[in-house]
Amino acid sequence: MKQRMQVLVKDVKILLKDAKGSMREEMQLIDALQRLGVAYHFEQEISEALWFVNTSSSSGHHSYSDDDLHFVALRFRLLRERHYYVPPYVFNQFMDGKGKFKEEVSNDLNGLLSLYEAAYLGIPGEDLLDEALDFTRSHLQSLVKHIGPSLARKVKHALEAPLRKRMTKLNARLYIPIYEEDTEAKNDVVLELAKLDFHILQLLHREEVKKISMWWKDVGVPTKLTFARDRIVELYFWILGVYFEPQYSRARMMMVKVISMVSLMDDVYDSYGTMVELQHFTGAIQRWDFKAADEMEECLRVAFLAIYQTMGELEDEVLKDGKLYRIDYLRREFSQFEKLAIVYLEEAKWRDECYVPSLAEHLELSIKTSTLNVVACASFIGMGEIAGKHSFDWVTSFPQIIKDVSKLSRLMDDVGGFEVDAKMGRKHVVSTIHCCMNEFGDSLEEAKARLLHLVEDAWKNINKECLHLTIPSALLARVVNSACTMETIYRKIDGYTEPSLLKNSISLLFVQPI
Repeated sequence: MKQRMQVLVKDVKILLKDAKGSMREEMQLIDALQRLGVAYHFEQEISEALWFVNTSSSSGHHSYSDDDLHFVALRFRLLRERHYYVPPYVFNQFMDGKGKFKEEVSNDLNGLLSLYEAAYLGIPGEDLLDEALDFTRSHLQSLVKHIGPSLARKVKHALEAPLRKRMTKLNARLYIPIYEEDTEAKNDVVLELAKLDFHILQLLHREEVKKISMWWKDVGVPTKLTFARDRIVELYFWILGVYFEPQYSRARMMMVKVISMVSLMDDVYDSYGTMVELQHFTGAIQRWDFKAADEMEECLRVAFLAIYQTMGELEDEVLKDGKLYRIDYLRREFSQFEKLAIVYLEEAKWRDECYVPSLAEHLELSIKTSTLNVVACASFIGMGEIAGKHSFDWVTSFPQIIKDVSKLSRLMDDVGGFEVDAKMGRKHVVSTIHCCMNEFGDSLEEAKARLLHLVEDAWKNINKECLHLTIPSALLARVVNSACTMETIYRKIDGYTEPSLLKNSISLLFVQPI
C-alpha cells in the first residue's frame, strides 16, 4: 500500500507541475487535495503555488476571467487560509448599487458554494462578507430541493458546516464519496491517493487508539474513579483533530495523555470533591507534593497520583529529544495545571454558593478552564525542530488567538452541554446560558442565539489573528485546528459528555473502510 502511495504522490506532483500554466486548474487541484486530506504530502508545492497566485493577484495578472464568481471566491479562500490578506472588495463586481448581491448570482451554484465557503474567512468589520454569508446560505437552502442527488449531497455537506470549521481528517472521510460522484471535477489519480492514504492512516490511528486505551486502563481511571468520564477514545478523536499526520504520531500520544488529565481534573472539581477536599487537592497540585496524596481520601489520592505520574512520563519523553530547554516549558505547562486548579476551585465556589456572575465576569474566568492554553502548549512539545524557544514563549504567554479559541470553546461547550447537564441532574457551576438569562432576561433559545453570535465573532478574530501572526504556520494550524475540533464535538450537543453522538464519526475514522 505504501509503495503504491509513493507512486501516486509522484504522479500528483506531476499534475501540480503541469497545472502551473493555468491558475484555474491549479487552484481546483489544490482545493481538492486539501478537502481530501492529502495536502500534507505537497506542502512545499502548494505553498509555492499560492505564493505565486497571491503575487499574480496583487499585480493584476490573472489567467481566468474576474467575472467568474467561483474562481474569485476560491482564490480568496485559498489565499486567506494561507494567511494572505485579500480585500473583500474583489466581490464588488457581483453587487448592485444598493450593496446587495445581484440576482443573477443566485443561479450560479458553484459560485454560491465558493462564496459561501469564502465568507467564513471574514474578519471583524467586513460587512460585505456578512452579506455574502446571508445571501448564499439562503439561496443554497432553497436550491438544495431542486437539484440532483449528487449536487444536493455536496450542498448539504457545506450547509451542515463550512470548511473553515471542519476537522480535516473527518471532512476528508465524508468528502471522498462526494468527490467520487463529481464526474466533472474528479481526478482518478487524486481519488485513489485519497482512499489509499486514508486506509494507511486508519491503520496507524487504530494502533495508537489501542496503545492509549491500554495506558488508560493501567492508570486505573475507568475502574477506580467511576465518577470521572471514561472517554479515552473520544479524547484521542479530539487530538486527531489537532493533528492527524503520521509524522505527529508521538506528539498525538503525548497530547492525549495531557488532555486526559485535564478532563480528570475537570470531573474532580465539577462532580466529585467537597470544598474542603478540593482546597487540599489544589494545595497539593500547587506544591506538586507527592506525599500530600497520603492525606487524601481514596478517589482524590488516585486522581492526584494519576496526574503526578502522567506528568512524570511526559517529562521523561521530552528528555529523549536532548532538548533540555523544553523541560522548562513542560514544567511551565505543569504550572498551568496549578493555575487551572485555582480557577476550578473558584468555579466550585460559584456552584456551592449558587452565585450567578455577569456574562463578562463568567467569560473572564471560564476561558481559563477551557484548557486551550494548556492544549496549545502541549501540542507544540512533540512537533520537533519547528517548535523553538520563540514559539514556546509565544504560546505560554496566552496570546489573543488562544483567548479567542478558549472563548469559542467555552461558549460552544455551554450551548451544547446545557440539556445534557439538565438531563443528568448535575449540580454544575452556572453556565454562560444562565448568565444571559439572568443578566439580559433571555429565554433559553435567545441565550443560545446570543452566545452563538459571540462564537461567530470569535471566529472572525481568529481569522484576523492568522493574517498577521509570524509564528510558523504549522504551529498556528494546531491552534486553529483546536477550534475546529470544538465545533465538531459541540456543534449540536455536548458530544464529549454524551459520546453516543460522536459514535458515527469515530466509527467512520477508526472502524469503517471506504
